[in-house]
Amino acid sequence: MKLVMLRMFYCLFTFVAALVICAPAGTAQAGFYDGKTIKIIEGRRPGGTGSFRTTVTVKHLKKYLGFGAAVHQYVPGAGGTAGVNHVVNSSRPNGLTIGNSSSGMFARFLLGARGVRYKIDDLLLLGAGSPGGVLALTVRPGLKIRTVEELLARKSLRFGNRSVGHSLYNADRVSAFVLGMNDPRWILGYSSGEVHLAMERGEMDLYMAGIAGVVRDVPQWTTSGYTFVAQLKDIIGQGVEDYPSITQGIPTMTELADTKIKKDILRMHNAATPGGSIFYVHRKIPQAAQKELKQAFDKVWKDPEFLKEYEFITRQKATPVTGDQYTKIIAGRPRDPKVLKVYKQLTGAGPLPSGK
Repeated sequence: MKLVMLRMFYCLFTFVAALVICAPAGTAQAGFYDGKTIKIIEGRRPGGTGSFRTTVTVKHLKKYLGFGAAVHQYVPGAGGTAGVNHVVNSSRPNGLTIGNSSSGMFARFLLGARGVRYKIDDLLLLGAGSPGGVLALTVRPGLKIRTVEELLARKSLRFGNRSVGHSLYNADRVSAFVLGMNDPRWILGYSSGEVHLAMERGEMDLYMAGIAGVVRDVPQWTTSGYTFVAQLKDIIGQGVEDYPSITQGIPTMTELADTKIKKDILRMHNAATPGGSIFYVHRKIPQAAQKELKQAFDKVWKDPEFLKEYEFITRQKATPVTGDQYTKIIAGRPRDPKVLKVYKQLTGAGPLPSGK
């Protein structure tokens, strides 16, 4: 009897083992996201470039994450801050809510802006399809300024931009500080399209222009006397060399920074406004979800089909930045309270601080 039972047990064990060995690899264990519905919290209004970036990324993310459906919810306000607040404070940390906001969310946290109800350490950063792009100090033709030396010889040049605290206003102010410009002025209240018109009408003299936008929207500037006298490379080191229609050999802000405080301010600015429409989740989500998200996003950033479609939809070069790259840049910001104090002055409305 015992021998019969042993034989029966052996046959059953062999049968079960065969089933396990022969089962398709893909059915061995369901992934955390398989068939589930995820929610994408966008810290913006629908229809803009940031929304297009998010939509095309989520489309390709599905190939690697295996979720069933994605629902987009728009939570605009305070440069993306409202969206981050929602993810951190109003959503369950179950891994099914993924945020996407502009990089202004870092500046608002670092500067202690009103309404911020999150910490950077609350977030697991997952990356972006592009880092925002290179900026260049662009001067209207009538001034006949071609070099930094000619720029510094002029007084009270007029910058034009959106509003105090806008990322491009901050780039203006940081650049004027690093260069040591003589009593620059700001005219605010323009939209992005109005800035171009204001330059052409002579209402303003210069501003830190996104070169991708210049090449795309006002390509005539590259051949009609507008000059680009200094550049601020993006966080992964890309500059005007990627745009052959722009004058090459333009000095970088890093090269022109001649004091420690100026160099530190540039590092702080990179951490505060690293650029891009950045995906993130609450750091308290399950470890299985964290692992699958990081792996899936890293695959998206390398996917040739994604890169091609991203460029077609956004009309912007796809140069992905991983979550680990963003985390390293932000963690490497200067911790000296003096640097943060100076940066707060630069992003405000008062006179520029001393660069010494």
